[in-house]
Amino acid sequence: MVRGLTIVLLTSIVTFICYKQTASSSDTMAAKSIASALHSVVYVTVPNITVAKQIAREVVTGKLAACVNIIPSVTSVYEWEGKLEEESELLLIMKTRSSALDKLKTKVIELHPYDVPEFIASPVRALIPDGITPSSDEI
Repeated sequence: MVRGLTIVLLTSIVTFICYKQTASSSDTMAAKSIASALHSVVYVTVPNITVAKQIAREVVTGKLAACVNIIPSVTSVYEWEGKLEEESELLLIMKTRSSALDKLKTKVIELHPYDVPEFIASPVRALIPDGITPSSDEI
């Protein structure tokens, strides 16, 4: 559990740093930043391990993501329809090519049980050379 929380915390810090580096006063600038990056990381929360594995398997076998990490035991606190909610969820971290984001988003929406699934994409600015390959050449 501590390891999972540590991974989520580190992922949040990296996402924040990437966001701070790419954020601007214009949403268009952020969209251009993601479009200019070759690879992206996508965050999706899911309600259970069955849904997590189904989405992970379908996007990897469908060549929409090179890899999906399933992080167990995250707690999401949010407001929904005027009410404060707190749910135990799992976090999917998907590594993909930025050019595949639209198809990946469509597939996640198709498979996800939530009315409005979370889908947050961040550009990858640095990685170990060939760190996402060989699968990334196919997506």
